[in-house]
Order: sequence, then structure tokens, then C-alpha cells
Amino acid sequence: MIRVESAEVVYPNGTRALNRTDVEFAGGAFTVLLGASGAGKSTLLRTLNGLVAPSTGRVVVESGDLRNGRRLRVHRRRTGMIFQQHQLIGRLTVLANVLIGRLGYHTTLRTCLGFSASEKRLALEAIERVDLIAYALRRADQLSGGQQQRVGIARALVQQPSLILADEPIASLDPATADRVLGLLHSICKADGITAVVSLHQLEFARRYADRVVGLANGAIVFDGPPGKLGAAQVTAIYGGTTRVIDDSQQTELGPMEHRLKTGTYA
Repeated sequence: MIRVESAEVVYPNGTRALNRTDVEFAGGAFTVLLGASGAGKSTLLRTLNGLVAPSTGRVVVESGDLRNGRRLRVHRRRTGMIFQQHQLIGRLTVLANVLIGRLGYHTTLRTCLGFSASEKRLALEAIERVDLIAYALRRADQLSGGQQQRVGIARALVQQPSLILADEPIASLDPATADRVLGLLHSICKADGITAVVSLHQLEFARRYADRVVGLANGAIVFDGPPGKLGAAQVTAIYGGTTRVIDDSQQTELGPMEHRLKTGTYA
């Protein structure tokens, strides 16, 4: 469980990226954050592992408040991050990139000594789970975009995480590859009981994979519920710019948004 309590984020330039927010993510759930660019999805994700500290309010995990430095370090160690642009070191092998996920378990001195045999076995197991074992010793920059994102998933898995945060992990992939990568991430999280919070633009994938959808607009949560409750009015609230919370029972005609609903894609 991870809980955001009365959190607001205002950046130093005065931009209010997240309005006062209360939201909880239950253990083992696959939650999708939906919203237009600038809606607050990335900011909310980054508050969940302390990359962005709330201006007011707090983030609480089972071990306590993340404002405690020791708790934050432990939480980050068990939180896997998957990024839109992969964030791999191209000249390193797939195995070396995946092993980077173990650095949070090392002191500075221990890092100088290299990785243990057990950590290398753990990394190879993670690479095998994303079906890249044949590429373990290949340079990361020799892989396709979809393969690189699978390396990113393996790097997160080698942390033995209880939480995975993915910030638009399929935005740079073609639809077929995006479906495969997201399906792989979903199946692994479900098999291992990992809590996942994933930001997406694609409504179609949110409906297919999410246990729960949290929709944001203008830094506020405007929808929170199962994907089956995402009707025309709810999508309008998320992508139409309103900050009015939509009741689950409301169903109205979408009009100009109908084409977007059918395609499931948003800019």
C-alpha cells in the first residue's frame, strides 16, 4: 500500500503541477493514470518514489512517512522505475544495464567491488522473463525500441520490487509492440503480486489492462474507478480540461470526442 495524503506540488517557478490530492494504491493492483500532457500524471508518479517532494502533504508507505530519509531510501530500493525513453547506457550490454537495478542495495564501497554471482543470476533470470536471454551480452544500443523497453522492465525486476512505477512506458512504441510490452509488464506484475502505477495516453490499453483508472486534468483527479466505468462523460472530463469530478453513473454523448474513443489515442 502507498498513500498520498493532502499532497500539493508547486514548482519553484510557481507552476502548480498537482492540486491537493488524496489517493491510495492498494497492494497488487495494476493502476493506470490517464490524462493529457501536463495533467499531472508524471508529477504524481514522481511523488510516489520521492523524486518530487510535495510542497504540502505527504506520501506514506507501509513503513511510514517518506519524509523520513531512511524510509525513503528503503522505499526507493524496492520501487522499480520504467521510463518512456528507456534510460539505458547504450554501450553497455543488456546484462550490465539490468545489473544497474541492484545498485540501490550497495554502499559506495561495495559498488567498487562489482556484482556478486547471485546478483548476476538474478539479473539473468529477469532477462529471461522478458524473453531476451539470447541478447544478454549484446550492447543495448543494438536493440529495437521494444527490446530496450523490455530491458527496462528487467532492470526494474532485478530490484525485487514491491512497487513498479512506469511513466508512459509505451509512448515511443508502435501499437503492436506497445501492446506486447504492456501485456508483458501486466502479466509479470500479476504473477509476482507487484503493485503497479502506469501512466498512459492510450484509452484502449487502459481498458484492457487496468484494474483501476485514475484520470487527471489540470493537476486534479477527475475520475477514479474501474475501466468499465469510463464512459463518454468520464473521458470528456479527463481530456476536455474540466476539473469537475464525474459520478460513475453519468453517461452522456461524447459528440466530437467519439472518434478519439474509437481509436483510443490522445495527444
